[in-house]
Amino acid sequence: MMGKVDEFYVAVGEAVTVALATAADGVVSMRVVSPVLYDGGILFFTAADSRKYRQLAANPVCCVSVGPFFAEATAEFLHGCMLPENGVLRDAYCAKFPDAFAEGVAFGGRGSEFVLLHPTRLSGWAFPDDVPTAEGIPTVPFDIAIES
Repeated sequence: MMGKVDEFYVAVGEAVTVALATAADGVVSMRVVSPVLYDGGILFFTAADSRKYRQLAANPVCCVSVGPFFAEATAEFLHGCMLPENGVLRDAYCAKFPDAFAEGVAFGGRGSEFVLLHPTRLSGWAFPDDVPTAEGIPTVPFDIAIES
């Protein structure tokens, strides 16, 4: 039987988007990013002048949400997507999103920066004994530290 942390990573691996919440200078914002599992973390790219990038640079602590899961994470900046040393990251990203770095693609990553999120804590709600109830409402909270 899979544990909650494993279920979270499966959900991220299958998701086309996850919600990312960031905060800095008293302002909180949320948006979706396209996640790729990489080296125990969640890889995405964004423009260096985007609000999410600026907020993560000021405060690398963030939250990722997918399905019934909320994961606190810390951002690591891996620099330009097209740098030669980031070829492995591009390959990992393209395995899930093949045209991510093609020229002319809307929201393409050619001028963007890679960010790797390192989840540190997972929380959410579950069904008793992981069996859905007739009401369909999970009632058991969970809060789990994620080991790196």
